[in-house]
Amino acid sequence: MAKQANVISHWYQLIENFQASSLGFYESLEAAIDRRKVPEQHAARVEFKEGGLVSAHREYLRMHRGKYAFDICAAPFGTGFFVSWWFTEPPLKFGILYTLAFFFAVFTGMGLAYLIGVALGVALFGYVFGFFFGPCCALFGVPALLWIYGNWIRQGLVDGESTVLAMPLIGGIYERIFAPTTFYSTDAALMFQEAVHNAVLEVIDGMISAKGLRALSDVERKPILKAFAQSA
Repeated sequence: MAKQANVISHWYQLIENFQASSLGFYESLEAAIDRRKVPEQHAARVEFKEGGLVSAHREYLRMHRGKYAFDICAAPFGTGFFVSWWFTEPPLKFGILYTLAFFFAVFTGMGLAYLIGVALGVALFGYVFGFFFGPCCALFGVPALLWIYGNWIRQGLVDGESTVLAMPLIGGIYERIFAPTTFYSTDAALMFQEAVHNAVLEVIDGMISAKGLRALSDVERKPILKAFAQSA
């Protein structure tokens, strides 16, 4: 797990005297989540180190939606098989480079907009208007394009909202303007957590039922929650 990840909730379970394939579990889980048709979510496989720099990697299944992600691990452990998930706001690897690239693109775009505005203004109305029109294109045209592009991302017309939300500084600005925290957004994040957790339990129930093992108790099925409202 990434060290800077903001952990919202966590769940784990060790199934004694049971062995299964991690890959098979992930495939079954992806199918269970797909059946629930969770909106705006996508799956990926990610690797985390088991320990220090020279330790082995462990593959996790990541289910991402907006700024939230489930990192789910399933693997043999001794004579048993364990499943765990972490519901987090994951950091963006090399996020500062994304932010620097964004500012570089914005300043370059403003420079080009200024030059294009000056050239058009001079060509159409003369030098005085040209040197007035250039700064207007830079100061108003580029922010207007960013506003349009931000709306496209929020509406799902352009991919990459998870990346934008995880960017230092830019993510906070984007969230405040296009995706502010509301009762509905908090409810949607909670429903995302519930849907994925239920899918995990469905796959586990199916596996242990097929082997005739004891079903999980109500206590074993409950995740460990943190103060979600402070993170949403």
